[in-house]
Amino acid sequence: MLAIEQGAQVIERLIGAWETPFVELAIFESGNAYHIASLLVSYCEEHLGVSVAEFLFYESSQGAVVGLRLVDERRVVLKVHQPGQSFEFLRAVQEVQRYLVTNGYPCPCPIAGPERLAQGIVVVEELIDDGVYVDAHDPAIRRLMAETLAQQVQLTRGLVHLPGMRTSMWRFPEIDGLWPQPHSKLFDFVATSHGAEWIDRVAREARSILDVCSGELALGHTDWAVKHFRFKRGQVRVIYDWDSLARDYEPILVGDGARGFTMTWHLPTRLTPTREEIHAFVEEYQVARGRAFTRTERTLISASVTMGLAYSARIEHSLAPEETDWPEESCRGILACYGAGYFEA
Repeated sequence: MLAIEQGAQVIERLIGAWETPFVELAIFESGNAYHIASLLVSYCEEHLGVSVAEFLFYESSQGAVVGLRLVDERRVVLKVHQPGQSFEFLRAVQEVQRYLVTNGYPCPCPIAGPERLAQGIVVVEELIDDGVYVDAHDPAIRRLMAETLAQQVQLTRGLVHLPGMRTSMWRFPEIDGLWPQPHSKLFDFVATSHGAEWIDRVAREARSILDVCSGELALGHTDWAVKHFRFKRGQVRVIYDWDSLARDYEPILVGDGARGFTMTWHLPTRLTPTREEIHAFVEEYQVARGRAFTRTERTLISASVTMGLAYSARIEHSLAPEETDWPEESCRGILACYGAGYFEA
């Protein structure tokens, strides 16, 4: 009971100020923090064979993520996905994670799941939280992130066609044949379409390139942002968020990583990379890869960068559709200035 009460306090600190806890209602059918904590404790007792000693943290975005210290002193993370997630996909992700861990790659090792929890699907992995969050505008950090992505892509070459593995979000345009469903109900692209037509035009130009591409498929972590990294003694200690894995063409995965690698909420820093930083990331990836991208591949990288910026610009617009004075480093500011040319082949 003490763990449940303490857990309820941790959960309430996050969701208590929200008008509507969309994720919790979808997963747990409740926004009551005590009820959610009870479900999490019960899961550990029934499926891990041990109770919870302490709730370490609770986060909520696309799903719910909770860090726990168990009574046997193990420290674990429970990631509870929304009902629409696929069991087969999560099993594939765990297979990739285990393979990467076996090969010395810095990602958490899966422990249990996927299993049903309330209306959601839960997976359990080891909690690794030593190391620090850093600023990826540091050239040394940027280089490490580019090299680590190249290593991940190379290591998983033999797992590209793993059953259950999904293709990237750009392959599922559900809104106007252009956009995937936004990753959160906070972003309503349909209701805020007015005023965003110029963003859509830039995105359609990029999509016209992405939709006809061909070549060798690869697996890549599609939220390659420094917010998911911890560093220790100048090296990558751990990378989180492996349910962002997807299958697509390597240049598209690289463009997505180059566009988003600086994103973090952990430090007060610019969220987007400069043009020079995007080019440097791609060049450093090429060196780690061992061969240069062709002109056609660089065109795909450029389209991927543009599509990612446009999607983020649409998110910005959905949150503030009346805003017209955009910061230069915002995604709307970048698109307004450069259009589809932020990274040119």
